[in-house]
Amino acid sequence: MTDARDTTGRSVFRGGVWWTASRTIPQLYVLALSLVAARFLGPTGMGRQSFIAFTELSLVALLSSGLFFALMRLVGEGLGGGRSGSLHGLIRWAWRVEGVLAVTGAGLLAAAGLLGANPRNAWLLSAVVCLVLTVHAVPTAVLIGAQRWRQASIVGLVTGFGATLAAIVVLSQGGGITGMFAVEAAIGAINLGWTSLLARRTQAEFAPRRDDFAAFRRVAIRTVAVLSLSEVLALVVERRSEVFFLAHWSPTSQIAIYSIVYSVVIALVQIPNAMAAAVSPAVATLFGAGAGERIRSGYERALRLLIVASLPLTTGGLALGPALLRVVYGGAYRATGPVLLIMMGIFPLVAISGLASALLTGIGRLRMLLAASAFAAAVDIGLSVLLIPRYDAVGAALANVGAQIVLATTLLAAIHWLAGPPRLERRAIFRAVVASIATGLVAYGVNALLPDAAAVGVGLVAGTATFVLLATTLRILPRGDAAWLDETLGRHLRGQAGRFFRAAAAPAR
Repeated sequence: MTDARDTTGRSVFRGGVWWTASRTIPQLYVLALSLVAARFLGPTGMGRQSFIAFTELSLVALLSSGLFFALMRLVGEGLGGGRSGSLHGLIRWAWRVEGVLAVTGAGLLAAAGLLGANPRNAWLLSAVVCLVLTVHAVPTAVLIGAQRWRQASIVGLVTGFGATLAAIVVLSQGGGITGMFAVEAAIGAINLGWTSLLARRTQAEFAPRRDDFAAFRRVAIRTVAVLSLSEVLALVVERRSEVFFLAHWSPTSQIAIYSIVYSVVIALVQIPNAMAAAVSPAVATLFGAGAGERIRSGYERALRLLIVASLPLTTGGLALGPALLRVVYGGAYRATGPVLLIMMGIFPLVAISGLASALLTGIGRLRMLLAASAFAAAVDIGLSVLLIPRYDAVGAALANVGAQIVLATTLLAAIHWLAGPPRLERRAIFRAVVASIATGLVAYGVNALLPDAAAVGVGLVAGTATFVLLATTLRILPRGDAAWLDETLGRHLRGQAGRFFRAAAAPAR
């Protein structure tokens, strides 16, 4: 088990690396599969498959995310506060609740197929997927709350690879949309069984059962209720709810255009967001132990490093992203370019928003999270109604960006009110901005001079080299953060990582 003494910057970073892998690599699987599906299904078929998948995943998120985050937080807090014996009753209660919700969600999707939604069998199989993914939230929350990152991550990485290969084979053999959901249902069942076994082994290490779950249950119910309502609102802002408006006002092909870009941006944002997600159970553990100063210093460091890391990803994505999509998806999806530029423009803000949300969840400030999500959801719906009928996928992107700006601004304002302004080391961050802009300009110059296929490869190499050179020349890392990175990661790549961190460290004052 991981308690407050074991929860350090290094342990959080290791957990973040595993959680980043578990979130980022599956997104690469999704992108690979979407590329193949786009070729076999065409824009219209791709749009139909995207709509079914979006409906299924939205139901899973609505029915499981609130309990997942609540259980994860309470497990972490219980371990940090020395109350692991009370967690046995909490976990059993979570299984019962999630089981009822899973059956409800599956029933809704099955009803859609039986009432005439096409393809019928794809909707019925999506009901099976909804059932297993919803229940899967319980064992995963137990593992992550106990900071068993490696165990929680390895299952999805292994089965996701197999699922991607199987789905590609099914598509190549003419299995179509229905075949894709059949593969997803089978892999979901394997995931559930494997993760449940690991969670039971972890739970066996908790203290013996105590009969004080009644008080814990009241906290759990309140936390689940607030987080579930927050997830309903987050669905509007963070899970492409704009697809519903596109389905009503736009051609099906526009759903495919928007979904492809959304998947690309989400794949990129998984890197900072997964690192931020690792903060939440660690914060809950430290919060349970009353270690407030450690929470503040960890948040400030994570914020600074997220900003520095997200800047070159943003400028590189703006410079090379549209060409990359034209190369991999083909001319039929050329309209993805403008949508990508709109959504990549606020990439750093989305990354910071994920960190702020994780911190508020970890310390139990759920009403603040709820208020921010409500405000952003209202903005998203209003902009969707206003823009999507006229601009289709571009309007959907503008609506999402507007809501993301509101959400991030509100969350950061809440944390500022709670803890005061964070220490950002503005000079170092300014130098990081300069290095990132120069990186983007170099990549864009290559893109302007070469054909798309060559521009992507050459531009990526040239941009990366430019950023590394300027990072060490301008010294973009705050000195304390560079020392922490050197200590944590410096030995990797045969010591090259440490040399880079030391070279990029700001000079001593």
